[in-house]
Amino acid sequence: MDIARSEKVRSRGKWFASRKMLLLSAAVVVVIIGFALRSQSSSAAIKRDALVIGVVKSGRFDVSVDGYGELKSGSARLITSDSKATVEELVLKPGAKVTPDSVILRMSNPQIDQDLDLARHQLEAEKIAVQEIGLTQQRELQEAEAALFKVQSELELAQMREKAMADLAKARIISSIAYAEISLNAKQLRHSLQIEKQRYATLQKINGAQIEIRNRLVQERQLAYDKVMEQKNRLTVRAGKEGTLQLLYVELGQSIDTGKELALIGGDRDLDALVKIPQSRSDAVQIGQPATISVGGTRVPAKVAQINPGVADGSVLIELKPDQPLPVNARPGLNVDASVGVGSFPNALYVERPANVVANASSSVFVVDGSADVARRTKVEFGQESGKLIQIRNGVPKGSGIVLSDVSKYASEDVLAIAD
Repeated sequence: MDIARSEKVRSRGKWFASRKMLLLSAAVVVVIIGFALRSQSSSAAIKRDALVIGVVKSGRFDVSVDGYGELKSGSARLITSDSKATVEELVLKPGAKVTPDSVILRMSNPQIDQDLDLARHQLEAEKIAVQEIGLTQQRELQEAEAALFKVQSELELAQMREKAMADLAKARIISSIAYAEISLNAKQLRHSLQIEKQRYATLQKINGAQIEIRNRLVQERQLAYDKVMEQKNRLTVRAGKEGTLQLLYVELGQSIDTGKELALIGGDRDLDALVKIPQSRSDAVQIGQPATISVGGTRVPAKVAQINPGVADGSVLIELKPDQPLPVNARPGLNVDASVGVGSFPNALYVERPANVVANASSSVFVVDGSADVARRTKVEFGQESGKLIQIRNGVPKGSGIVLSDVSKYASEDVLAIAD
């Protein structure tokens, strides 16, 4: 009995050991299968509507550098103050269309008003002085003419008497002494007439010189008056050219110093675009390259005219000159977008640029498989970018779907399950 029972116990132990080994093997198999399944599908899942997927396309790929900026006039006019003043009235606001005579603002300066009154009084006094001298000279000339006429009349009478007495002197009717006195008187009158003529001519020259001097003083007073009047007129600030009022640098009631900037006027007919482009892509931009300027939805062809060598806030400033007239709504200071063509590939693969991907570098991105239910991490070599697009050099074929959304929080995952 004991032997039979012992055999039974030993048999039952073997059965339990075999079962235990079987269960352990099953557990190992389950772990292996789970690990395999894990390698086939991601432990992370993401909603389909949370993803943006781009399709790899092929064809002509034009490389461009995009930027933004504003229109500027090639003939802008900066208006500054000629004197100290106070802003009394702002007539126009920035953006207003102007003509050369358009009044932008009005200013005042009491000192200029005082100087203008003084200059006016001095000019009027000088003009009155010229008139007084003219009257005095006229009287002096009349007196000189009267004296000249008197001497001339006396000479004519003396000459007639001398001629009449000559025959009487020959006939010895009158003494030779009396005739000599008559002849001497005529001679003296002829000399006096010559003196009076010279005196009259000299008086005319002196009077002319005096008038000329006084007229020069009048001209000087006139210039002084005109100069102050010009300062007065400049207190009414006008545009001086046709275009658009771009900027006003002053406010109502503000005190202005000499040389202070008042306003900036830009012409509407010679507009260029000043555009900022990324410094990282500025090396690809060259003078003369074709470009386009987007003005209010209208795209206008242009060319790169100038490249600023400086860098500010990671951007380089370039100047684009339009190849054809801009739209009628174009004005200085208007914001514009621009694109510069820097190259072209006739047959290339490209896709919209995924998040956190840079040009000319290899990056790991999630590529959607054929079932569109799984996205696998794939290393892709990217080329140049153009706007929102980027070239693909190697890694995925045409028609592949690439996750464009930012999935950086799944950096540790190699596979993403796409759930509906």
